[in-house]
Amino acid sequence: MYHLERKTLELQNYKEEICQVHHFEVGTLLHYNYPIKVFQVRSKLDLNVKKVIKAYYKDSNYDEKKIVKHFLSEVAVLATIHHPFIMSMDFMGSFPRYLAYVMPFYEDGTLTKVLPSMHQEMSDEYFVQLCAAVNYLHYKKVAHRDFKTDNILITDKKVLIADFGLSDILPTEDTMATKRKGTVVYMSPEQFLKRPFDPFKVSHFFLHF
Repeated sequence: MYHLERKTLELQNYKEEICQVHHFEVGTLLHYNYPIKVFQVRSKLDLNVKKVIKAYYKDSNYDEKKIVKHFLSEVAVLATIHHPFIMSMDFMGSFPRYLAYVMPFYEDGTLTKVLPSMHQEMSDEYFVQLCAAVNYLHYKKVAHRDFKTDNILITDKKVLIADFGLSDILPTEDTMATKRKGTVVYMSPEQFLKRPFDPFKVSHFFLHF
């Protein structure tokens, strides 16, 4: 299992908000599931530069240790993986009201958006790319645990797997899971059997969905 202490030491604390530190101005709220918010922003220094901020808000109504653990677990995965078909992270930090990381903004949106107009050739290409990305994740012993079309971004005719908020870094490829995670409609059947299952094979179920 990933040692959170190591990542905590690398987490820089800022006294100002992220937009002040990095000269961003906030645009659209893309996703809201409190205490997590995802914003589109752009640089005040170059209006052509667009980014996305994912913020985990510090709130007395929530268990702050759980919020910190959830955030560190996600950035630990993003700091570990580097692949052309997986979303990247630019930087992260702890700010007065939240923990946050910054990632590129992908103009074409999600696979959900493009599916209705997708032709067979492009569908086949995206499928090959997804298989390559999933194979890489499993090589790095990362189980995504929430594969769905909303979590696959599209840019420049390629896919990018995103949202590692529920992912696990596992000690071996043989490690079994017992906790059910993800979006119900995309979950593999074995997660409902109340017995240990292979978290890597869950990804294969999505690819056959």
